[in-house]
Amino acid sequence: MFNILHFAFFIQLDAQLALVLNGAFRNPLFDVAMPFLDRNVNWMGPLLLVWLGVMIWGGKRGRIAGVLAVVVVILTDQISSGLVKPLVERIRPCNVIPGLHYWSKEGWIVIPDVIEVVYKRSFSFPSSHAANSMGQALWWALFYPAGRWWYLGGALVIGYSRIYIGVHYPGDVIGGWIIGAVSFGIVWWVGSKAGWVRNPNPNGARFAA
Repeated sequence: MFNILHFAFFIQLDAQLALVLNGAFRNPLFDVAMPFLDRNVNWMGPLLLVWLGVMIWGGKRGRIAGVLAVVVVILTDQISSGLVKPLVERIRPCNVIPGLHYWSKEGWIVIPDVIEVVYKRSFSFPSSHAANSMGQALWWALFYPAGRWWYLGGALVIGYSRIYIGVHYPGDVIGGWIIGAVSFGIVWWVGSKAGWVRNPNPNGARFAA
């Protein structure tokens, strides 16, 4: 039977994995790229242009995909940030794990052995970046399956970036991915019932005609 000791073991294991994954693959390229992904403004602009292009020139398929993609991201963001984070109130790893590499406003720092500063005040579990990116990856893979590995690869990279910059545990990222997948499933199910989205046909189409 699962008890408090098992829970404590998994929490400790999650912290150890965070420290390992945060430091194991450090290199100059990641030191630049991972903080870049942290700032929404760096990639929201290009994605917005792509979304507008799909809405304008994508026909009925593009408009259905675009409108419901907004529903997916609202759902993933509200579940992760609005509901789960305030309930769980998990402290960020950068506030409790000495030796962790953390991307701050002043640049990279290594968390000291004696932590006397709150480096990031918001809660940790789950990762909203992971939830949002996975929800969108699955959604666009549904409508445009030819690019599914690019979408999913992007979601995995964004998830790992949260660990690399020291603001999330692996469990936070996995939890975010699960929320993204569940949110996708909810919108897909409702869209299917409403006739906006249908099951794949022999040609691989996954959208309403």
